[in-house]
Amino acid sequence: MQVLGIDLAAQPKSTGLVLLSRVEAGSGETGSGETRSRAATWTAELPQGVATDEFLIELGTQVDLIGVDAPLGWPEPFVLAVQAHQTFDVWPGTENRRPLTHRRTDDWVRDQGWGQPMSASADRLGSVAMRCALLQREWAKQWGKAAPRDGSGRLLEVYPAAALRVWGIGQPGYKGGTKDPQDPARLAREKIMSSLSSATESWLELSAVQAGCIASDHTLDALLSAVIALAAQNGCTAQPETEEELRLAKTEGWIHVPLKDLQEICLS
Repeated sequence: MQVLGIDLAAQPKSTGLVLLSRVEAGSGETGSGETRSRAATWTAELPQGVATDEFLIELGTQVDLIGVDAPLGWPEPFVLAVQAHQTFDVWPGTENRRPLTHRRTDDWVRDQGWGQPMSASADRLGSVAMRCALLQREWAKQWGKAAPRDGSGRLLEVYPAAALRVWGIGQPGYKGGTKDPQDPARLAREKIMSSLSSATESWLELSAVQAGCIASDHTLDALLSAVIALAAQNGCTAQPETEEELRLAKTEGWIHVPLKDLQEICLS
């Protein structure tokens, strides 16, 4: 099994990619000479290639699961409002533009205290959402059908910053920075990777991506995206609860936030 983590950006150069592969460990000897089977482990690596649409589409056909840090859809009221405006019907919006700018899943994450997701319709994230929509279209052609946007299929929407808060390993200011070894953002990423490595040492090998995640927040977020996707696969993320949340998640998307510790995420 392989899991692809994507920190999607509007441009390939700012898009981060990390691939997790499951390795069957087989069996080994204990200290007393007994043979004992070992649980499967995972290894992380950096896919070799520029993160163009074509490359992402190709990778999507090779993996079993994708965790993407990008909106899978737009707020339903926004879509309906634009349709009404296009046909000269009455604009349904009010002075409260929140329903047009943020999805139900965005508000749910905010209400839990896990962060402030950006708007897919009224912020720079809109360009990323458009690119993600194109990828969804092309992946659907390769897969034979579109992946559910609620994350019940092979494509999941994730939010690395929220996961870091849940796991208690977040560091303020880990985005951006320079190549200076003493750059604050780089030092923040070093602390995150140190905590991540310690918490997953029993099941996840990170040596091949360690330097890349410290050098780039895009690569770090891609790693986190893949780990969150694993958590969702193992039933360890928050799910829609009400009928309305379930309905909206199918079209707007649903942000999967892990609810269990990093030590509990590995699939058995």
